[in-house]
Amino acid sequence: MKPIYRILTCLLVICFCMPLLAHGDRPMYEGPGWDTPEEAVLYYLEGLKEQDIGKMIGAYAIETYIDHFDLTTLLIRINAYTPALVPRLPNTGDLLRAMNVEARKNEIMQGLFFHMVSICMPEQDFLNTTAFMSDNKEEEAKVFVEGLEHAFGAVDFSTLKVLRFYPPEEIEDRYASEQNQENIKRQIAPTGADEARSVVVFFTVDDIVCVLGCDVMRYGDRWYMFRAQGNISNLLGFTANTGGLAAVPVQELIALKDELGTNAPVGLDQYIRDILELLEE
Repeated sequence: MKPIYRILTCLLVICFCMPLLAHGDRPMYEGPGWDTPEEAVLYYLEGLKEQDIGKMIGAYAIETYIDHFDLTTLLIRINAYTPALVPRLPNTGDLLRAMNVEARKNEIMQGLFFHMVSICMPEQDFLNTTAFMSDNKEEEAKVFVEGLEHAFGAVDFSTLKVLRFYPPEEIEDRYASEQNQENIKRQIAPTGADEARSVVVFFTVDDIVCVLGCDVMRYGDRWYMFRAQGNISNLLGFTANTGGLAAVPVQELIALKDELGTNAPVGLDQYIRDILELLEE
């Protein structure tokens, strides 16, 4: 038998032996959606506390997001196409849809990564390359990996405690402006979502105070997380390597309060006092 025929025979056998997966047969990554924006974020934080990646990913709109996404609308809005887009393909057939779903999940994973490093290694810039070029690069690489292991192992995420949600417009006046709200509507147009908004939540892990400014989205009456670094985080000047999450040790927060004194920006001193009072409860 010629090689080409042997290959075709093998392919036919594989095709007959493997079950075909329709949409309904594929595993669902996203959760059921939640009644309120805060409940979606709480589910994500519950996954972070339990170190349950399934919950963390499941808090986001994934399949619903992909099934409603209009790639043409996105391209018209940004005037360009790049393979870095998520999703980057139309949902033409099961394969392309599955590729889009995986791309969306990987996008979410990037946010999870930045949240973890913001809490465990806030001093490390993971947006830039860490090079090992010296004559002792083997030792440098070993020390770097050991540092990662130590940093991620040193934080007890089971201590995570949600302190308070704050309306984003109370944190930053520009959030509620007509211009910003119109910008949010333009950004979500390709997603087919009915609504999107930012959620700001303060929580603690060990002796670290964290603030997460993410975006959530609504399809029908169900809320999901949309993106880790939300509109409010961008307005507050959070850098991309935070994933919309800032983490400050409690002692540094106390020192900041004492340092600012009566010179604190309007509202900031009150937020710091509120958080410190909640920590004492």
